[in-house]
Amino acid sequence: MMNCQFLFILFLQFIVTNELNLPPDIGGSWEPVIPENDGGAIGKSLGMQTVHTALLPSGKILLVSGSSWRNPASIQYYPLFANPEPGSGLWIKDDDPFLKSKLNDYYELVNNAAVYDVKANTFYRIPHPVPVDDPDPSNVSRFVPNDLFCTGHQHLPNGNVLFVGGTQYYYPFDTGHRSTFIFDWQKEANISWPQVDWRQIPDDENNPWYFSGFMKRGRWYPSILPLLDGRMMVFGGFVGFDVGFPSMYAFEMNSFVEFFNPIRLNWSAVDVKSFPNSPFTTLINPNFKPTPEWECDARCINDNKYDAFKLYPENYLYPDGRIFLTREGDWTSARTTDGAFIRRTKKTYWIQLQNKKNITFSYGPDRLVNITSYGTTVLDPNNGCINLFGGQPACSGVLLYNDSSSDNYFAGCRASRKLEQFNQSKYDANGGHWTLDSNFLSNNIEDDRSNHYALILPTSELLIIGGSNYDFYGSVRYPLLLTPQFSKQTNEFLGYTKRRMNEHAETRLYHTAALLMPDGRIWLSGGNAARASIKQRTAPLSAFNASSGKQPLPDLSLINLDYHFTVDDLVMGQASKGSSLPPTEAWVAEIFSPPYLFIDGERRAEIVSLTTIQTNYSFEKIIANQTFYLLHSNQSYTVQLSNLPEQCCNQGNASLVIIKLPWATHGWDGGQRLFKLQFSSDDTNDQIQFSMPDAQQANLPPAYYMMFYVDCMGKPSKAQMIRFDDNVQEL
Repeated sequence: MMNCQFLFILFLQFIVTNELNLPPDIGGSWEPVIPENDGGAIGKSLGMQTVHTALLPSGKILLVSGSSWRNPASIQYYPLFANPEPGSGLWIKDDDPFLKSKLNDYYELVNNAAVYDVKANTFYRIPHPVPVDDPDPSNVSRFVPNDLFCTGHQHLPNGNVLFVGGTQYYYPFDTGHRSTFIFDWQKEANISWPQVDWRQIPDDENNPWYFSGFMKRGRWYPSILPLLDGRMMVFGGFVGFDVGFPSMYAFEMNSFVEFFNPIRLNWSAVDVKSFPNSPFTTLINPNFKPTPEWECDARCINDNKYDAFKLYPENYLYPDGRIFLTREGDWTSARTTDGAFIRRTKKTYWIQLQNKKNITFSYGPDRLVNITSYGTTVLDPNNGCINLFGGQPACSGVLLYNDSSSDNYFAGCRASRKLEQFNQSKYDANGGHWTLDSNFLSNNIEDDRSNHYALILPTSELLIIGGSNYDFYGSVRYPLLLTPQFSKQTNEFLGYTKRRMNEHAETRLYHTAALLMPDGRIWLSGGNAARASIKQRTAPLSAFNASSGKQPLPDLSLINLDYHFTVDDLVMGQASKGSSLPPTEAWVAEIFSPPYLFIDGERRAEIVSLTTIQTNYSFEKIIANQTFYLLHSNQSYTVQLSNLPEQCCNQGNASLVIIKLPWATHGWDGGQRLFKLQFSSDDTNDQIQFSMPDAQQANLPPAYYMMFYVDCMGKPSKAQMIRFDDNVQEL
């Protein structure tokens, strides 16, 4: 039976919240994104969700949401139905939605993708990737689904973005597909989107996506870890109804670890289900009993006695070559009325790659509390620890009481204010230990957070941003800025000071996205209060004139954003127009300017150029009117600076950092990684010399990075894009 929490919780949250209005040099500032009017936005409304977000080397932001978790417009909802049936989602297995005769309808419903140009302030809708034909000779009348909702993504060394899996079916339960695609950022940069009708299946010339093969099994909610040799390692996710395998049961976890080679464009897989000390052979619930109304056969019952990979697992590669499975990620997608399918454990694990595919497991240190969902992790640039902020303890969900049982508001699970910190150490029996501060974010319940982000800033500060007290309620509107403190005598890291920033305007809940942009500002978008519904278009598409210089706009009249969850996260209620409930999907993006951008007025240091004396490779290239540099391990380079501050005459407090390009989904930026470069300067201070570290020793995967110079006053430059990759000789 679900817990019920009454309205006093809502009032208590209101009472303890102190709205801030700080000057921008203290609390930063917010602005809505109002793109130029030649793209797919309508005023400040982007007209789409932004579940999956990635910064491209061009400085643009790629935004993808596929079918966006939507229901068909025929959904039953309260109060029109006294006891509405649960929502089934758009893809129902018994409807056979992947017939080629249904391709156009399918494509219209998944076709939610866009690029936002930070410099030009343009928002262009772009086509979703096109499904490929089913290679199975018995299925010549079908295509293979490729819905990018709930996909996994990661930057390849060349800056392109690999997408793996996503939604196969919503009903009878969430299942994953096997398709993978690559987004080509250089091809995108050369497409004139106002001249392309993004609503149509694209021709090759205007298609920035290409198919990159099938994985062994489907994946819904997978994660990708970049390795130092340039390969991608894929974990986790619900499987699909996959040919050659037993018919899946609800919440069946993928036990394959898969590897993608971006040079050869091929896949390999290792099934670790029977590996000693892996999650799948670790008994945690010998008396498992399924939720009564859920079908669970003998294989399902046996598997659920054991641990498993998590959904969107937050895994980290360590310098010694081992991979640490923090076990943070998502279990809430396995939530039922009694929570039976949620694995309750404190276990963590190490993976050792002996060679290209030889995998062994060992146990890591137990966490001090049972693993949570939708806490966010970050590799702390100041102490090398993994910080885990917030997250939800396992639960079956909370009802916020309204005026009848049918009109309840299902909020999801309550979050926490904790900081769990993993300290790796060869002296500890299991390779490290955890510490716990249950009230790190604050002592107030208003600071409970999940579905939030911990972003690394160029100044080595951390910004806790977005998220909510529950999955679908209680948006926490103020970021927390964590500023590192160091000993003046020894430079030892002492900890963080915490300061609330000014509040954003929009509600940010489940499916929020946040990332650092090249100009030092923060992108914040998206959020689901529930599941929207969409009508299938019946009228012809509006006419498109390619010479008009404007994109066709989406037909937003087909989408209903007035829903909320009632008794669980499948049963819908519809709010009346003008109610105080947030829209089901948040279509307005916001940009946060941290306090460091208001230091010393409008002046800002600039990275003018990079030079090097000796190279045996092509060092510099102009791509899409921007200059990019290719850097190698142990090579020396010179940075030409300009517009330095007059208030300090030396580089003693300045820093030069690189930050791996970020991506964001489901409360985790698994792309970011900051490395501080040591440098020396000339007498005039406008030139600095540095050497790149050894990539292997520094644990830096081949990739594109943003290079920031932070001046002696603490104000960062805009980023210079660089590629750090010893495996290539030219960009």
